Amino acid sequence: MSGGLGQRHVSDAADTYRYNSWQLAGQYRFLEAAGRRPALALRLSSWGNRAASTESNTPVNVPGAILNTVKVTEPSDQQVQADLIGTWTMSQSLDVSALLSLGASRLSYGALSATTTRNGCDYQLSFAGNDIFGTLISPCAATGGVIQQFFDSSGDYGVDVANEIAWRGSFMQLKVNSAWRSGPWTLQGGYLFHAVQREAVDVILASRGKAAYTQNHNITLDADYRFLPHVSVFSRAQFSSNLFFNDIPVTYNSSTASRFGSKYSLFSLGLRAVF
Repeated sequence: MSGGLGQRHVSDAADTYRYNSWQLAGQYRFLEAAGRRPALALRLSSWGNRAASTESNTPVNVPGAILNTVKVTEPSDQQVQADLIGTWTMSQSLDVSALLSLGASRLSYGALSATTTRNGCDYQLSFAGNDIFGTLISPCAATGGVIQQFFDSSGDYGVDVANEIAWRGSFMQLKVNSAWRSGPWTLQGGYLFHAVQREAVDVILASRGKAAYTQNHNITLDADYRFLPHVSVFSRAQFSSNLFFNDIPVTYNSSTASRFGSKYSLFSLGLRAVF
């Protein structure tokens, strides 16, 4: 059994987002190694990310409007994953493993609100599914009649709110990894290929002529030094072809997808406890 908790702060030029992450996994070795045959194990896990809220102060272009600010409460993702792991022992200090993973993702959120400008006036928007309720933000210096409140539907502009920010999907992973051990030291290196199929959101992006990103390549290097029988310090470098792809799925939606074409590097330092 293994588990983990973490927190990540993600910043861009204007905004900072804070996500809490969690993971719980159990692994069972059902076949021991014999000759050239690898040891085989099955690992089942669940993991995810959650934020109390995320708020963007960078204008977001959506069909039919420009949103000046956007706030989402309780955005989260949850994954269930099954891994088949084969491990070959090359020597007392070196082993090589290969992994095949299948999993499913589900995103959710609590509420969505935004601000926009219409006819020179600012409005606070509240969303209930695809229904929009707008309330005037005073004061408004526009001349002529000023609308105090209005109702609208995002569906009239080709926007499906729930499917664009709270999608479901399935994914597949292939991984090869090598680990070398000497005394208190463990050095590891691995390559991961990740492919995801999302419901609705990527079809919506294609209908708007925008790119959807469905594959990621990841290289990880890890150094671990055990200074107590069950406690070690580790450093890790992770290099990905696409931003946050299989780390924080909740960050992917129809408005942010274009950012996922960017390369991504992560450097970590921490403590690891084994029980």
